[in-house]
Amino acid sequence: MNYYPDELIEEVRLNNDLVEVVSEYLHLDRKGGGYFGLCPFHREKTPSFSVQPVKQFYYCFGCNNGGNVFHFIMHIENLDFVEALRFLADRAGMTLPEPDNHEEQHKIKLRKDLLEVNREAARFYYSTLAGKAGVQAQKYLFNRGLALQTLKRFGIGFAPDDWSELSRALRAKGYREEVLTESGLSMKNKNGSLTDRFRNRIMFPIFDLRGNVVAFGGRVMDDSLPKYVNSPETLCYSKGRELFGMHLARKSTEKKLLIVEGYMDVISLHQAGIDYAVASLGTALTNMQGRILKKYADEIIISYDTDIAGRKATDRGLEILSQLGCRAKVLEITDAKDPDEYIRKNAAEKFKNLVDRAISLLEYKIRQLKLNFPTDNPEGKLAFLNGVTDLLIEQENIMEREMVMKTISRDYDITMDTLQAEVNRRLNQKKRKDKKREFDKAARKMTGSIGTYAIKKKEGPRAQNEIFLLTLISTENSLYSQAAQRYPVPCYTEGEIRDMAQALYQRLGDGHDFLLHEYISKLNPEKAAAIIGCSEEACNFEDPQKAFEDILQYLENLKLEDELKDISSRLKNISDEDEKKRLVNRMNEIMQKKSKLK
Repeated sequence: MNYYPDELIEEVRLNNDLVEVVSEYLHLDRKGGGYFGLCPFHREKTPSFSVQPVKQFYYCFGCNNGGNVFHFIMHIENLDFVEALRFLADRAGMTLPEPDNHEEQHKIKLRKDLLEVNREAARFYYSTLAGKAGVQAQKYLFNRGLALQTLKRFGIGFAPDDWSELSRALRAKGYREEVLTESGLSMKNKNGSLTDRFRNRIMFPIFDLRGNVVAFGGRVMDDSLPKYVNSPETLCYSKGRELFGMHLARKSTEKKLLIVEGYMDVISLHQAGIDYAVASLGTALTNMQGRILKKYADEIIISYDTDIAGRKATDRGLEILSQLGCRAKVLEITDAKDPDEYIRKNAAEKFKNLVDRAISLLEYKIRQLKLNFPTDNPEGKLAFLNGVTDLLIEQENIMEREMVMKTISRDYDITMDTLQAEVNRRLNQKKRKDKKREFDKAARKMTGSIGTYAIKKKEGPRAQNEIFLLTLISTENSLYSQAAQRYPVPCYTEGEIRDMAQALYQRLGDGHDFLLHEYISKLNPEKAAAIIGCSEEACNFEDPQKAFEDILQYLENLKLEDELKDISSRLKNISDEDEKKRLVNRMNEIMQKKSKLK
């Protein structure tokens, strides 16, 4: 729900130009009066994501995602509307007042308290590391090669070997039990007493992009299990969204980011001058993390561990980055199990040379193919070459494709002409399939006078055409008086569509213009996408008046058919002859009206 006045919402929207906001997440090219780019919400190779600077709408012709700046931020940042409103207000340097809804007020206050208690806990852990209780932890960290300045930069601390020392300290500072348990710093035992989640562990604060401490990771100093204990997800922390070290790496002058697995990998790399390293907080990269990486870097390099789990995580990460249109590479370390160990064994300059020699996504996939299909026999070699050819036809960069083809031709004793001929054959085959798909899609759109934009099949033809009608009236306000007379608000499908009609009719009835880009801020993302889809795809009419008549006639016909079904049902159960005669006469009137509509 929204707890802020419409005027404030509109002010936030006006202070966040959609083209500027979208450009922070993806590259846009100007085409005509709009901008196009690769859609961040589905995988595509041809840009179908449109941004209209005048209307302040975005719409993807591929996946039908659309809306205004609020809906874009809700989707790309995985936020609800109120969170997106706050996000954009912060971006515009605006301060939002406290909402008047008690539940929302509690949520806002709790989130603020969680950030405060996390900051206080980070100070507690840091001071504990510097004190007598942290002597062994200091030795452990110094033995791992970390300098005092590095410990300060990352805020590394130590959780004492005590059941509730942190909880007692925070309660003494006035923090409520609810805040301690919701933050994940404390847990309640079976007796209802607070106990610390983290005990006798090196503590790594996890910062969000704004530099707030949102969570912690705790590591043991020996071989005991579990090796790591992490904060649970909270109001201010989602492990699929945050990246360890990103608050520092985003400030790097390099135009690339290096993704590694562990806290220590990131810390060691930053200490060695490789200040663009980050770690995903889990076994693999998430779609949301991929979007954040893309926002801050032109090139993204994955360097996960070389074990089975690491290779799976690499494959998954590459898939996500590829879908998002990122330029991804893979850094393979052969003489160490991870970057931290490599840095401690070798000079930092040597690791930087490894980064410079990171292989492309195509090269990595070819190496994986070679592992699956040994080329020391004819069958394996043929399977390998077929797999390589399939990869080559997906490669858009013609220069890289040719370089790889020359290498394959040289290393696997196949002529360049033969390889090129097979690649061309499969490319032509792929083009034919793509053209057929485009033709089928265009053919589906060309049926009917008002197009066939798919809103939701479950809504049915009446609801779909009502949305067409509302979209048309919202862009052609002069049609309102005819619509109000022939298809008033009570005629609309009960629920959200009728509410939409009420808002539109009331504003136009009061003599005000109705601006679609203002109104859709109030709609959920699915309905907003439907409206924008209608506006961009299905409602581009050469003759709005004729389209209006077509839609109204269709809706009036549906209304009459519903009435006919109702009468037919009632006639089966009526014994009163006068009532039966009246219904039959009404049925004849309806039939006459229907014949005039055709």
